[in-house]
Amino acid sequence: MIYIPTPEEFSYKELIKFLSRNEKECLHSIKEDIIFKVLDIDQELVLFSVSFDNGLIATIHTDNQSAAVQEKVRTYIEDWFDLKADLKTFYEAVSQDATLSQLCRKYYGLRMVGMPNLFESLVWSVIGQQINLNFAYALKQRLVHNFGKSIVFEGETFYALPTPEILASLSIEDFQPHQFSRGKAQYIINISKAFAEGILSQQQLSALTYDEIKQHLIAIKGIGNWTANYSMMKSLKSYDAFPVEDVGLHNAVKNQYGLATKPSIAELNQMAVQWSGWRGYATFYFWHSLLG
Repeated sequence: MIYIPTPEEFSYKELIKFLSRNEKECLHSIKEDIIFKVLDIDQELVLFSVSFDNGLIATIHTDNQSAAVQEKVRTYIEDWFDLKADLKTFYEAVSQDATLSQLCRKYYGLRMVGMPNLFESLVWSVIGQQINLNFAYALKQRLVHNFGKSIVFEGETFYALPTPEILASLSIEDFQPHQFSRGKAQYIINISKAFAEGILSQQQLSALTYDEIKQHLIAIKGIGNWTANYSMMKSLKSYDAFPVEDVGLHNAVKNQYGLATKPSIAELNQMAVQWSGWRGYATFYFWHSLLG
C-alpha cells in the first residue's frame, strides 16, 4: 500500500466526478469511488487502485510490487491528479473575474486531471477532432480494446493504452473496420511513428519553452493549434496553454457568463487576459462546469 498525501486544496469528490464523466472510458474504471488503472511499466502490465482516506491510498494488485514499481505508480498518480500545482496562486490570479471565481469556489480543490503520457493525450485529441464526445469515447474504446494489452483481475478485464510501436505498425485499413476516418487513422499513425522513431520525446520536450514545444508538435501532420495546446496543458503542465478553439470551452463560457451567443475566438482571447498564466486551468474549470 502506498500513501500519498494531498494538499489542502484537493477534492476527491470532484476528481471522481470528472473521471466518471463517460461510461465508455476504457483506460480507468471506478467502483464505489475506488479508481482502477493499468500502466505498462517496462513492458509489464501493472494494475493499481486508488482510494481516499485523509490522503490517497494506492494498492498494487499485480505481482510485481518492487520499490521501483511502487515509485513509478506514486509518481504517475501525483502527475495524473496534479498534486503539486499551487491552486492558491491560481485562485488568486483569477480573482478579478467574478464568474470564474465563483466556479473556483464551487469546485474548490479540483485539480487538472491530466494525462501523464503525452502520447496518450495526442492520440486522444486526434480522436476527438471534429466529432462529438460520445463518439470520440466509442472510437477510443475500439482502439484500446483491439490494439491494447489487457489484464484480468477478479473476473474483470482492464486495458492499457496501445504503445506507439503497436499503432505505428498498423495501416489505415486496420483502423477502418472500427469507424476511424482515413484522416484520423493517418494522423494517429503519424504521431505513433514520431514517438516510436524518437522524433518526439516527452522527456526532451519537457525541457523546452512553450513556443519550442508547440513548434515541435505542430510539425507532425495531424497536430494543429488545438491539439498542441490541449496536450501541453494535460501532459506537460503548461498551465497557460489555451485551446481557444475548443467547442466545449465556448459552450461553457456562454453558459457561465449568460451570453446570448457563443464567444468568438477573438472575444475569448480578450476575456482570457484576466486568466493570464492559468488559461489552461481556467479552461479545465469551464469544462468541468459542463458536468453540472
